[in-house]
Amino acid sequence: MGPMQSSPNQASIPIDWDRIDCVFLDMDGTLLDLNYDNHVWNQLVPEAYAARLNISFAAAQQRLLTHMREIHGTINFYSFDYWIDFTGIDLISTHEAATQLLAYRPGAEDFLKWLRDSRHAAVIATNAHPDSIRVKDQHTAISTQVDDVVSSQKYAAPKEADVYWQQLFHEHPHDPARCLFIDDNEPVLDAARHCGIGHLLAVATPDSNRPRRDSLSYPSFDHFAEICPAIQTETMGV
Repeated sequence: MGPMQSSPNQASIPIDWDRIDCVFLDMDGTLLDLNYDNHVWNQLVPEAYAARLNISFAAAQQRLLTHMREIHGTINFYSFDYWIDFTGIDLISTHEAATQLLAYRPGAEDFLKWLRDSRHAAVIATNAHPDSIRVKDQHTAISTQVDDVVSSQKYAAPKEADVYWQQLFHEHPHDPARCLFIDDNEPVLDAARHCGIGHLLAVATPDSNRPRRDSLSYPSFDHFAEICPAIQTETMGV
């Protein structure tokens, strides 16, 4: 599976990489195109739920959306076990049915390689459930490109909560002021800032099928060459 094809924008975000020891990276919408997850949860899950309950797709979608809003930002929101109990569907098979949509975001693989070569620690900090990570890893080998993958399920707390970051830094004891964290979720970035992470960036277009988001509260980018010029020549094929 190859990366999405895209060229970096002219604008760049200057980063002093000598001041950064560890890069914490969100997975879905940051390293991987969020189009996959959005298709699964907005199309395939409601279809399967509708079939199980013998109701319309619209009714199933509305029931799911209402409940998602009720538990958004909690650990259950991100739990496969919770949603399997709630819907009664085979959530893993549903995810496996769309793996053709799995793709790295522009420049992501080159950036991960550059982190390894430059001896920066790289840790995926994700709200994705371990079963979701497993499906994606089988098709992208993403876990082999970083030092660790840490699901919020491991700490029984989502990334929106301080306890996630406290446990993460206990397991990966870096100076937060010398860490960079990249995510597409602003409440998560807020939590990381509250816990002292010194460098924070947002992804402007996490889903390649949706418009770029403007007016974010954090410096934002789309192509990883915008934050790491060292990969730009290779990425652009120059």
